[in-house]
Amino acid sequence: MGRGYRSSSSGAQIVRDSVYISARLPWWGAIGFGTALFVLFYFGIPAYLESKITEANGSMITQAFESLFLRRINWFEWIGVAFALIGAFFGIRNYFAYRCASNREQGVVEGIFKLISRNLTN
Repeated sequence: MGRGYRSSSSGAQIVRDSVYISARLPWWGAIGFGTALFVLFYFGIPAYLESKITEANGSMITQAFESLFLRRINWFEWIGVAFALIGAFFGIRNYFAYRCASNREQGVVEGIFKLISRNLTN
């Protein structure tokens, strides 16, 4: 039985999967997919985590929860921005090009938008 090695972080895998899905959707599907995931990851999940921080205010382990949740909030916002950029790119690309994006093109798009979204959220 072989060992399972993780080749990248879970955030990078989520971005890779969204590139794969968006590349195969029609233009309106890619924009809708990117918008829905942006709203969920940029606004929805951080709002939920912030509500959990306020619930734990009287607890003795509040500081540990705050530091853990605040790191996760930044991570989810980064992923949300990446989803928005990927959805917008493939929406425009799929409107003008009717063929599916190649694996090489998907890899280039993934790398570029990971870099851009990290710079936008930091």
